[in-house]
Amino acid sequence: MSQFAFLNADFPTVSQLAKKAETAALADPRGACFYARLALESAVKWMYANDRTLRSPYDTALSALIHEGTFRTLVGNALVTKARIIKDFGNKAVHDTRAVPAQNAIISVRELFHFSYWLVHTYGRGAKPAAALAFDQAALPQA
Repeated sequence: MSQFAFLNADFPTVSQLAKKAETAALADPRGACFYARLALESAVKWMYANDRTLRSPYDTALSALIHEGTFRTLVGNALVTKARIIKDFGNKAVHDTRAVPAQNAIISVRELFHFSYWLVHTYGRGAKPAAALAFDQAALPQA
């Protein structure tokens, strides 16, 4: 079972992309970083479309969205840092021909888990994930 199952009810698109990242983390680090970034972007764009407290920046690129002042105020510096890590590793995976370290994929999936947990706690309409729920690297599907 996916560690991102808590996303299913309220964020099925983010859930699907997060599961792809999780599945690829050990087998395909480049793919995992790509899907983690895409899941984050999907979540962030959902937030801008549904939260009237967020002010859209001059640019709709993920970097501009996560660094916009109202976004930073809403999520806090820790989650902005997590989002930036996911974005940066995803960009490197897509644009750099060098091998993507497996550790980058694991970190991306872990940070996506934390961001997703916050997303569901903040915006989810159904049952919230348990407070003790934590990312488990050992639970990642083996290559």
